[in-house]
Amino acid sequence: MRPLSEQNFYQTLEVSPDATLQTIERAYRITRATYHPTSAATYSVFSEEENTEILRRVEEAYAVLSQARLRREYDARLRREELGDRPRPARELAPVAPPPLRAEPVMSPPASPQIELDLAPAEPDDGVYDGPVLRRIRMSRGIELEEISVLTKVNEFYLQCIETNCYRELPASVYLKGFLREFAKCLRLDPRRVAESYMERSRERGGAS
Repeated sequence: MRPLSEQNFYQTLEVSPDATLQTIERAYRITRATYHPTSAATYSVFSEEENTEILRRVEEAYAVLSQARLRREYDARLRREELGDRPRPARELAPVAPPPLRAEPVMSPPASPQIELDLAPAEPDDGVYDGPVLRRIRMSRGIELEEISVLTKVNEFYLQCIETNCYRELPASVYLKGFLREFAKCLRLDPRRVAESYMERSRERGGAS
């Protein structure tokens, strides 16, 4: 196995370069749990400093590979390296800083998958979350609608209707509220506030009831 500093992000998460987002999500959770300080699998193998460095690297890899735009840029840099264009250590290729390590229990994964970003939520000035506002926030995060559909299991058609305020095409409010909450989680927004704000505007305009 290559030293950590010489591994690219795919090697760090032990996935292939053509891995799907779901595969990367699963590999991230497994790898992070494996090298967690309380993991019996690595307790006597690595020092505390080594475990910390490995976890930092895992977070760094996931922060890039889980985002479509950043992953495309990273893949392009890997291809340039393969062609002999100024090869550099993989660590220098990271286009974003890794998010801070989270102190959650190893056996308690998040209730629903999320896209991890080290970004503050973009709150609208008037506190109103409608379709165009959610779309603007999503695009500012560099997240594709298809990715959110995969993570939330919400049909991409309904996500498009949410972003375009096509209220009459949306499902009943009991389902729509759940869709909005999952959408908000992927954008690192307050699920309750987003759902309530959007539902209020939907009712005002004769949408789902």
